[in-house]
Amino acid sequence: MKEYRLNFLRKKKIGEKYLVTTDHGSWIYLGTEELDKLISKDLDESLYARCEEKGIIITEDNKSDIIKNIREKYAFLSSGTSLHIIVATLRCNLHCVYCHASSCPQSFEGYDMDEKTAKKTVDFIFQSPAKNITIEIQGGEPLLNYDVIEYIVKYSKKLNEVHKKNLRLTVVTNFGMMDGEKLDFFENEDVDICTSLDGPKELHEKNRNFGSHGPVVKWLEEIRKREKNGILHKNAVLTVTHESLKYPREIVDEYVKNGVKDIHLRFLNNLGNAKQDWEKICYSSEEFIDYWKKSLEYIFELDKSGIFLRERGATIIMKKILGGEPNYLELRSPCGAAIGQLLYNYDGAIYTCDEARMVGEDIFKLGNVKENNYSEIISSNQTCGIVAASINDTQICDSCVYKPYCGICPVCNYAEQGSIIAKIPQTMRCQIYKAQFDYLFDKVLNDSIAKEVLLTWVKN
Repeated sequence: MKEYRLNFLRKKKIGEKYLVTTDHGSWIYLGTEELDKLISKDLDESLYARCEEKGIIITEDNKSDIIKNIREKYAFLSSGTSLHIIVATLRCNLHCVYCHASSCPQSFEGYDMDEKTAKKTVDFIFQSPAKNITIEIQGGEPLLNYDVIEYIVKYSKKLNEVHKKNLRLTVVTNFGMMDGEKLDFFENEDVDICTSLDGPKELHEKNRNFGSHGPVVKWLEEIRKREKNGILHKNAVLTVTHESLKYPREIVDEYVKNGVKDIHLRFLNNLGNAKQDWEKICYSSEEFIDYWKKSLEYIFELDKSGIFLRERGATIIMKKILGGEPNYLELRSPCGAAIGQLLYNYDGAIYTCDEARMVGEDIFKLGNVKENNYSEIISSNQTCGIVAASINDTQICDSCVYKPYCGICPVCNYAEQGSIIAKIPQTMRCQIYKAQFDYLFDKVLNDSIAKEVLLTWVKN
């Protein structure tokens, strides 16, 4: 065996074995005796080979691979902001109990983006050096300002004839204002559509408003018909409330029934209008994880019976622990704030991310498209300070075995504890992600059938 030195390692006992991870995201399971041999540098030939392959030890033969993995892991640092969220209007036809967006009633005036602001916003977006650009149009309910959506789509494509970026356009809608003409436009212009589906009718409407379930089902079915042409694409998300915890199977069944192949079981954030109803809709991290596990176990059952449905959160984590980078901005260090995404409010105000506009203060406001250019925003002291607050190298996270796969959200920390530098282990977000990592690593180690399903999700 050749000379070697130990990589920087973190460890945690899972079951009867120890999970050992490295900064570049490689990992290995070791028994107690094997771990003792590793730490005392008394490796036998077999253990040496396994540890060298995984980068647990550093040798002349694997050093370049480890460097390459680290470079790929942090490639996003030099790519430029790729996700750009435009708030076409703050007005909304619904009043969801968990609304993070601080939406206002449909009848209000003065909360729509005008065409002049839309043009300056798109001009600003194309200043980003990123080769891949996603423009996501949100609200409120963006279809209440449909003319501006049309303008953004058409002007973005016109501008891209010069910039030649990989441009993706998507609109997030509750379908309440959808009609055939609008859907034709999105299909013809290759605009993806995302909606909210919280489960069966009774639950969905308890969370999101009476009468809101019917349009979702109707238009998901219409899009499903058109998807056969390979042009129009749909996605649906749900936000789990306390009421949702009662229905782990029923929510999954609703997604299957409506032909949605991905389900993202997202936990609540105490942001925006959700603060008003927080005591009614919230739950503990333990309650959420119990629900999430029940849902996943049921999804595994469905997969075994030939029904494909993929839980997006678990898929993202699995991609990360298998050595890929799904570019999920919440689980990056530094996170996606500014360097990964920017949000443009209806008035042109620029925020570090989607959640940042929901705090109700200007602490995460970086400027305005009418006054600033991309270079000024991305290099400002405020941006640098917020980005620095999301790096998990300098906080207690540095001792966590899951640090290579996780990230910090300064916005959620501020909302929960009043500071962008938080007591991380006390946050609900940390507790939930740790439990999800525990569960998935355990499945990889001890449940061959679930492991096979999870690997299929990643490949597909």
